[in-house]
Amino acid sequence: MPDGDLTHSELSFFKELEQYSFDSKMSMCQRFASRIMSSSEVDMLLAFNQNIMPWELETFAAFSVIYDVDNVGLDIDMAAFSRIITKMRNYWHPELMIAEANGTYADTFMMISALQQFPVQGVFLQKLFRYNYIFNFSNSNINMKEEFCRKFIASYIDFEVFAFIVFVYCSKDANIKGQEVGRQRMLEKAFKIDQVFKALCIEKETYKNELAALYKNNVLDYYYGLKIQYVYPLVSGVDFTYIPSPYLVINAVTESLLNRLTFGNKKLRNVFGKEVIENYLFDIYKEVPGVTWISPEFTYNVGREEKLTSDVLVAEGNYCTFYDTKALSPSLKVRQFDQEEINKEIEIYAKNILQVYQQIIHYSEGCFNLDKSYETTNIFGVVAVLEDAVVPREKVYSKAFEMWVEKVGSITESERDYIHSHVKVVSLNQIERMVLQNASFLTCLLKQVGHSEQWDNLTYETPNKEHGLLPIYQKFVSEIKHEVNEHLCDK
Repeated sequence: MPDGDLTHSELSFFKELEQYSFDSKMSMCQRFASRIMSSSEVDMLLAFNQNIMPWELETFAAFSVIYDVDNVGLDIDMAAFSRIITKMRNYWHPELMIAEANGTYADTFMMISALQQFPVQGVFLQKLFRYNYIFNFSNSNINMKEEFCRKFIASYIDFEVFAFIVFVYCSKDANIKGQEVGRQRMLEKAFKIDQVFKALCIEKETYKNELAALYKNNVLDYYYGLKIQYVYPLVSGVDFTYIPSPYLVINAVTESLLNRLTFGNKKLRNVFGKEVIENYLFDIYKEVPGVTWISPEFTYNVGREEKLTSDVLVAEGNYCTFYDTKALSPSLKVRQFDQEEINKEIEIYAKNILQVYQQIIHYSEGCFNLDKSYETTNIFGVVAVLEDAVVPREKVYSKAFEMWVEKVGSITESERDYIHSHVKVVSLNQIERMVLQNASFLTCLLKQVGHSEQWDNLTYETPNKEHGLLPIYQKFVSEIKHEVNEHLCDK
C-alpha cells in the first residue's frame, strides 16, 4: 500500500460497535440524520456541510444492529463515531479492486454509489404523490386500493400522514430550541397510528435475522446491500423504539410498500406495471402547459401483425415524444456486483430502447398516424423505468447497436447517433421532477440532443420553481397537509 494511502479492504473495524450501547448508537445516527433533513427533502448541501452522507448513516445503523451486545453500558462518543465513519469511507470493496484492474472502476463505482444515494433524494411530497395515485388506483382490471387495504389492514392515507409527520418533525427545521416538547408530542401522535407503526417497525433481533437471510450471512454484502430500514425504518430495542434514519420513512411507505404488496404475486405485479404506471404518466402529463396533443397507447398493423404504440404519446408543438413505461426495479444482486445480473439489466435496457426506436420507424414508414405529421428528427423516445438500475448507458447503447445489427444486418452511423441522442432510459422520478413543477421533460431532451458528450448521462432533469406546481399535484399537497393538520389537532 503506498505511503499516505488510507484505503483498506476489511470490515472487522465494525466490531468496535459491540462496545457501545444500542441506545447511544441509534441516537447518534438519528441526530446526524436529522441534521441533513430540511422540512421537504434530504438536503445534500446540508450533508456536505455536516460531512456525513445518507448512505454512511444507513450503513452505520445497519452494522450497529448487527454488532450489538445486550447490557453494554458505554455510550458511543463523537470520536468513536467519526473514527468508524472514516474507516467506512476508506473501505475498498474487493470488487472495486477488480474493477480498477480491468478498467471499469469509474462505471462500477458510479453505479454502486448511485444505487446507494439516489433513492433518498428529492422532495418527499413528490414521492408520496406518486404512491398516493398508485395505491388508490382502480379500473376494470385492477383495484390497488382494495389490494392495499387487504394486505396492510389500513388505508394508504394513514401511512402518508405517518410519514409526513415523522419526516417533518424529525427534520433540522423542526429542531428549534425550546420546541422539544411540542415536537415530541407531534411524533407521539404519529406513533399512535397503530397499524402503520406495526407495519413499519422491526424488533432488533428480527432485523438481524432478516438481514442474514437476505444475504445468507455474507457480511461483505451488508455494506452495499439494501438496508432493512428501507422497509422497516423503526427499530425496537428492549426499552425504546428508534428511528436511526428518519428520512427512510418515505422510502418505507412508497416503493417498499409496493414491493411488499406485490411480493410473490407475479400476476398483480404484471397488471400493476401495465395498468397503473402508464395511466399515472398520462394523467400528470396531460396537465403540462404546452402539450398540444396527448394519447394513450393504441394498436396499429404492420402487414397482418398487430402492434402497440408506446404507452403515452405527447405532442408539444412540432415535437412528439413516445413514452414507454416499465415497472422495472434493480435486482438486489446488482448491489452485490453480480456481473451476470448487471449484464441482464443492460440487455433489458437495450431491448427497451430498440422497442421504442422500432415504433418510431413504424411511424416514419406510415404504419400509424399521430395528430399531425412530425419530422423524425423532432420525435423522441423515453423508456421510463420505475426505479433505475443505473447501469452504464454507454454499455446499454453499445448492446442496443449490437442487437440491432443482429436483427436487421447493419446499422449506419446516422442511425447510431439518432438512437443515442433521441431515445433515452430515465427513471420515472426524473420526469416527475419536471412535470410536477409544471414543466415539460421535452426541454431536457432538447438540451442534450446536440451535445454528444451528454448522450450517456444518467440524469437530465433540471427542475425549477418558476412555473409553480402542476394542478393535480398542488391539489394533493393541499389535501395531505389538511389531513396531517386534522390528525395533529385531533384530541
